[in-house]
Amino acid sequence: MLNKIKVIGKILPLKIKENAEFESEKVYFSLLVINPSGSNTILRCIAHREVAKEIKAEINGEEIIEVHGYLQNEKNGRQIMVKVQNFEKLDLSFEEVDSEKSNQVQLQGRIMDLRFQPNSDNPETLSFQVVIPQKKNIFSGFFCRVQGELVSKLSSYLKEGREVLIEGFLQTKKIVENETRISRASHIICHSFAFADNDSPEAFNDPSKLTKISGKVKKIDFNKQKEKSSVI
Repeated sequence: MLNKIKVIGKILPLKIKENAEFESEKVYFSLLVINPSGSNTILRCIAHREVAKEIKAEINGEEIIEVHGYLQNEKNGRQIMVKVQNFEKLDLSFEEVDSEKSNQVQLQGRIMDLRFQPNSDNPETLSFQVVIPQKKNIFSGFFCRVQGELVSKLSSYLKEGREVLIEGFLQTKKIVENETRISRASHIICHSFAFADNDSPEAFNDPSKLTKISGKVKKIDFNKQKEKSSVI
């Protein structure tokens, strides 16, 4: 199954966690990212071990960095985190970041919990989860959303349990529940889809067997990603 994300953004202050029992380190940090839609979002990232050490040694804060990794659900809540596999500092200002390439997700899995939801900003919104298998037969579902003209285009294609490859961007919003409690919820905002004609995961290796549906086409370039992280 495919699970990739590439984001370019301005790094905010680091938070270091050390675990003496396992002699490992974790680095949590946030990236201010401009979405292809033109709005800004803050994405939560986590790095482990050697990558965490590199970030601690090379990053001071406020730099523009390019991060490659995969999606990982927060243990509690509905925030999707970026598990960092490699990163690169870029000689750019935040205003120079290309919004079309700053936040790019590819995800392949099965559709679950499909439903239409009214939305004040969009008359009709299609929401669902893409569920992918992980280690030890654990399945992880990521919340996704379709808006605008794509909703009608996809109405006959999106079905519970169907295999799908999506492309889009990750968006996290802050939710103020009361004066003392703030939570964050993440969605993948989808802009293109591919469906296997025979609904078999193996068919995704043969483009001739795919039905592709997209809104605004965006090019996703993961060439800088290390080979070991190409498929999760």
